[in-house]
Amino acid sequence: MTRSAPLLDTPRGAAVATATATDAAESGRYDILALMSAAAGALALAPLSPELRAILLATFILTGPGLAVVTWMRLQAPAVAAAIPVTGLSMMTGFTAVLGWANRWVPVPILVTLVTGVALSALLHARRAGGFATLVPALPRATALRGNAPLLWTMAMLGAWLAVLPGLISVPYSEFGLLAVGTGPGLVLVVASLAGVFAWALRRNHLVTAASIIGAVIVVQRATVSLITEAPIYTWTYKHIGVVDYLQQHQTLPPRGIDVYGEWPAFFTAFAWFGEITSVDSLLVAQWFAPVIHALLALLVGALAMLLGLGIRHALAAAMIIELVNWVGQDYFAPQAFALLMAVGILALLIASRTCHHAGYIALLAFAALIPTHQLTPYWLLGVIMALVVTRQIRPWWLPVPYLAMLVGYLVPRMYIVLPHGLFSGANPVANGSSNVEYAGSLGKLFTSTVCRGLSAAVIVLAVVGIIVWWRQGRPFLAPVIIAFSSFSLLFLQNYGGEAIFRVYLYALPGCAILIAPLFLAAITRTGRHVGLQRATALVAAAALGGAAVAGLQGYYGLWSLVVEYRSQVTLFDDLTADIHGPAMITSLDSAGFPSRATADYADLAKHDQDFDTPIVDRWPEFPKDFPDAHQFEDITLVAESSSAETYFVFTTQALDAIAYYRYFTPEAVARFEGQFRHSPQWSIRLQDEHTIVYQFDRSGSGAVGTGG
Repeated sequence: MTRSAPLLDTPRGAAVATATATDAAESGRYDILALMSAAAGALALAPLSPELRAILLATFILTGPGLAVVTWMRLQAPAVAAAIPVTGLSMMTGFTAVLGWANRWVPVPILVTLVTGVALSALLHARRAGGFATLVPALPRATALRGNAPLLWTMAMLGAWLAVLPGLISVPYSEFGLLAVGTGPGLVLVVASLAGVFAWALRRNHLVTAASIIGAVIVVQRATVSLITEAPIYTWTYKHIGVVDYLQQHQTLPPRGIDVYGEWPAFFTAFAWFGEITSVDSLLVAQWFAPVIHALLALLVGALAMLLGLGIRHALAAAMIIELVNWVGQDYFAPQAFALLMAVGILALLIASRTCHHAGYIALLAFAALIPTHQLTPYWLLGVIMALVVTRQIRPWWLPVPYLAMLVGYLVPRMYIVLPHGLFSGANPVANGSSNVEYAGSLGKLFTSTVCRGLSAAVIVLAVVGIIVWWRQGRPFLAPVIIAFSSFSLLFLQNYGGEAIFRVYLYALPGCAILIAPLFLAAITRTGRHVGLQRATALVAAAALGGAAVAGLQGYYGLWSLVVEYRSQVTLFDDLTADIHGPAMITSLDSAGFPSRATADYADLAKHDQDFDTPIVDRWPEFPKDFPDAHQFEDITLVAESSSAETYFVFTTQALDAIAYYRYFTPEAVARFEGQFRHSPQWSIRLQDEHTIVYQFDRSGSGAVGTGG
């Protein structure tokens, strides 16, 4: 076993990308690791528990194919860190999408082929090299408990987090979110403390400890949700779970025209394949999806930072910053989270291709797998690539041509589904940047919105200041500036259903975090004659990072009562949609707590009406006017009488919380409206549980009570 040279911080942008070919070659011997990963992939087919098989298969996908490829290449260590997971994820999405299009759903042979390919690659390379050898980069600095105060403090904070968790389960509604109820304030203290300890560890050059603190923050901020809930959060998560379930049940893509997912299916085919191999429940995969995505995103942002010329301390700072300021909540089980991860990895590989063209080949194949994964991300990424080429940050000049050709070639046959939604919504960035929530709402909503906007503005301003710092330190700054600010061009093209401003911020985060990192590191490691000033500067920087952590936490958990889901609700709506055979309208005042698309049965309903479960305020824009005294109940009943579709109206506790939060209606008005259903002989309770009541229109007018949950 041989060890490569340790990764050290380099002053004034001495780029990792300029590592010698010898250094690159030394990082490529991963034969034994590849064989171990192949063994994990093979064990995923063994008669083990679904959870263990899922861990084994995830380990194989994230390591095996990538190790099999990079072992033949001469890449720098950061490029290797990006290439390994991106290669595996690209193969999983690409191969399974092809299976879906070809209607040849053969999950096991695909895994066997991948495992065999990885094992053969490792054996052939070992034979060519004259034997097995695994090179592992030396740790930047050894970590021991003794004398390592930041690490001890981190362990204490994780213990405090475990003590806080029970008090976060089944908390009452608060318009200020989870942090204001139960032991929520304790969660704030833990995250803020970890942010401060991270600055402490970087200042003392405890790099392994600093990396472990990033992991601890991801666990505390994201795994908390997984541990205190009984089902994945966000109603819209279940739209994606339903598509996966359809693929697993029917072994083909959903029919064209019922939604856009069948036209961009790679995410869904990948996780349908994953579930078929491991027999793990998609609800469990969705439950733990966010922590895994954040861990991988931190790794890829750190790799991108180093490939842009930063040292390892800067890379750690960038990874921590993007984790703390990412309040958007786009990390749930969805193509967007997956696509952002892939895009950052592709950018890292393209930057690495400046010194090793092999990285560019991996990036091109990964982009091909990204195209059928998400509708928006590839277009933003293509814009970044074109800007990088025009400014000569990457070469050759014709590099965007194959990317553009693949993207246009994929889009043209699908224009029929894009054009009805509008390819462009106008060149008004102010209008396109408007939020999709038009209500002023409660004091809690105003507070959370102000915090999110303030944090977002601070990130952008600090990124601009970071450009100046890069310039003064002599670092080439054009590439990170393009990555950070290119997404704002989207505001001149689309409002993306009122979500454009959120996607702009999300896409800007990797570049902004990288630009801010030198500014933050300079503040906490400042040297000079005035020791007191140095410490004060470091404390201010640590406090600012802690403040960003608290603000990001509020943005992420501010809607808690509205987004939490219960397993009983999932079961209730699964039973309801399974019993409906034919057209139906299942509507509500608000979609919160309404997982109506969690199974393959959604497709049968969507074939008759794509909007079968759309909230009533979206179906009828005039509905809220003078609610409920403008005969809204009578109008709903009249529509139900004249329609051949089965008609249901749903009330959930989360919807009531959403109405209180956004102030759509008063609680008294909602109570009177529900009372009209309860006392009407034409409506009866079809299903009910602790959090949900489903009323069904009864054509006989008998008002008989249906089954209870």
